[in-house]
Amino acid sequence: MMMAQQPNKRKEYGLKSSDLKRLSKRTPYYWVRDLILDWAIMIGAFTAVGLYPNVFTVLIAFLIIGNRQHALALLGHDGTHVTISYNSKLNDFLTNFFTWIPIGLTLDGYRNLHRYHHSELGTENDPEVIYKAIRSEQWNLPKNAIDVLKMAALDLVGNGIPDYKVIFLYSKPTDKKEYYYLFGCHAVVSGLLVASGLWWVPAIWYVSLPTAFIMFFRIRLWLEHHGTDTTHRLHLNPIQGALFAPHLSWHHWEHHNWPSVPYHNLPALRKLVSGKEVMSFSDLIAYYQSCADIPAGTALKETVRNTSKAKNPAYVESF
Repeated sequence: MMMAQQPNKRKEYGLKSSDLKRLSKRTPYYWVRDLILDWAIMIGAFTAVGLYPNVFTVLIAFLIIGNRQHALALLGHDGTHVTISYNSKLNDFLTNFFTWIPIGLTLDGYRNLHRYHHSELGTENDPEVIYKAIRSEQWNLPKNAIDVLKMAALDLVGNGIPDYKVIFLYSKPTDKKEYYYLFGCHAVVSGLLVASGLWWVPAIWYVSLPTAFIMFFRIRLWLEHHGTDTTHRLHLNPIQGALFAPHLSWHHWEHHNWPSVPYHNLPALRKLVSGKEVMSFSDLIAYYQSCADIPAGTALKETVRNTSKAKNPAYVESF
């Protein structure tokens, strides 16, 4: 399911229709290449623990695996927009079984949630706004960078478990049978690993999800929509990008305006778009430290849609 385009945005920012068509072409190559690299890095981290089992290698493995689990989620995000292949079945198979299911979610569930984020961005019906209201102690503005890092560090000792629970509850599949694939795949793969004597592999994997993965997820949310009714247009250097916004996801402003463009073409798209200032990482930090008071979960944009709360998966009874 492709998210709706915004043709007026193309004209507003001087983008030619021929360029948008060219940049929206889909090919699995870049996505599959990066998927293989992410998995290879994680396999390398597991191998290092197996060869040199000690506290240091285990702790490093947690951070590396959590970082690449976050990278998988961003590849899954691209697949959610059907930007991998023109064959939607192939697109969804790759996305579901190699990105979302490994991190405990389903493509159907995330897609069901994510369409509200695009259509209701910044409003009271935006799942991100609702989430920040629930976990309010960490999202109030202004905020300095040290406090953000302290909160992120607490994720490594379990503070992010409620956040992972919220994500799981939000990402409810429209077909409950999807849970069979989710839990079945985890049971089979974990069972095979335990039977092979590699019990520590699923142990590290499952501990990383609500800790290191959530830490990187939390930091990325500060880079995208926080403190604005739209999306920050941000530039990160290669190290910042790899750590906090893998797979060029820091081009999030371009993505929200033209979601049909695959992530690997977003830098080329940015070069063609004028009229919107690009912030540096330090600019964004300075903005958060000096901006006006914005309580967590504040909707900075009024909704223009008659959205049913009963259908929005972000409205759940309890957490």
